[in-house]
Amino acid sequence: MTHPVLNLIRRISAIALTALVVASSAAACSLADEDEEVKLGRENALENDKVIKLVTDPTITDRVNRIGQEIAKVANEIEVPAIWGSAAVKKFAYTFKVVDEKDINAYSLPGGFIYINKGTLEFSQSDDEIAGVLAHEVAHASHHHMMKLIKEQNKIQNAMLIPMLIAILGGGGDGAATAMQVGQIYTVAKMNSFGVEAEQDADQAAVHYMRRTSYNPVGVLTFMERLARKERFQPQVELGIYRTHPPTPERAEALVKELADAGIEVNRRETDPSLGARSTPAPMGGKAYAEVRLGTTLLARIGDLPPDPADARGQKLAQTINRLLDSGLKLFEVKMSLDGSRVVARGRTLVLYGPGDVEGTGQTVQQAARATYEALRNIVWQDQFNRTETGG
Repeated sequence: MTHPVLNLIRRISAIALTALVVASSAAACSLADEDEEVKLGRENALENDKVIKLVTDPTITDRVNRIGQEIAKVANEIEVPAIWGSAAVKKFAYTFKVVDEKDINAYSLPGGFIYINKGTLEFSQSDDEIAGVLAHEVAHASHHHMMKLIKEQNKIQNAMLIPMLIAILGGGGDGAATAMQVGQIYTVAKMNSFGVEAEQDADQAAVHYMRRTSYNPVGVLTFMERLARKERFQPQVELGIYRTHPPTPERAEALVKELADAGIEVNRRETDPSLGARSTPAPMGGKAYAEVRLGTTLLARIGDLPPDPADARGQKLAQTINRLLDSGLKLFEVKMSLDGSRVVARGRTLVLYGPGDVEGTGQTVQQAARATYEALRNIVWQDQFNRTETGG
């Protein structure tokens, strides 16, 4: 991603386009007038398409459209309570387009015109995460956020008109200029506070939409948590009144609560495979072995233990590790047995090493078990750190 300030307009394009919408369309757009809302979005989509490059590769566009249309169908049928905007269901003919940009971004225009950057697709780890991003943008349209923003902007402009006129008629000069500056600052602050509320509403609505699709709502959370981790290593700028999104860690924390309130199990490894342990065959010296890794970290290398072949043992171990991590495994719960041959988690044997696991590896049973113990503790520590940093 680019610098937070430089990328500010893109990250909140739906809000930034308010000025364009107001300038190029009738200022008094009725929320009850569906045709006007769709017309507004279509006109701005046409203008938007003139200044961006769209991806045309059908393997990419078909994937996005397939995911998006499943969410759109729910949004066109189910009313999800709105904490900001309007929950009134309007059946939009949603369109989903992919922008050929590497930035992590997506945005929505009135009437169901949704855009997602190619960089967002590359950053996502699964269809569940892409669905989370698209559901968020669908919520902006289905809860009529842009229309409400336009309405609120008109209110603010009208409210500021009389004070500025008084200042001008009362002497003009510096007083008038100051009044106009104050009015502009007030407008920015107020509109951006509305933007924050719109983002919060879209996050919670996305979870509710996804619950009614084939996609796992946890995808919204794992995408947000990874984004928060990425932003942690970028220069931080205090945006103050110019902030249009809640801080990403706060959004992740709110999503954890939203999922819990909805009774949804937070199984991060299902929506973000990069967080999960995987077992793959790794034959060596003519003998069958299975390697269990999490990312690039080797957690265990195990062989056959009759009646279980190496592959079956590896798959079982990976699944067990993932369940433990999803349930919040703590460092103190990972231990070694007294003889040094077993790694224990929550009082139960996680893996027992025998001669068949180390044959030809140059390790002793104790060395192999110690390596698994230390690797697993490092993974648990990193997992706990990530959750703390992102509010999860």
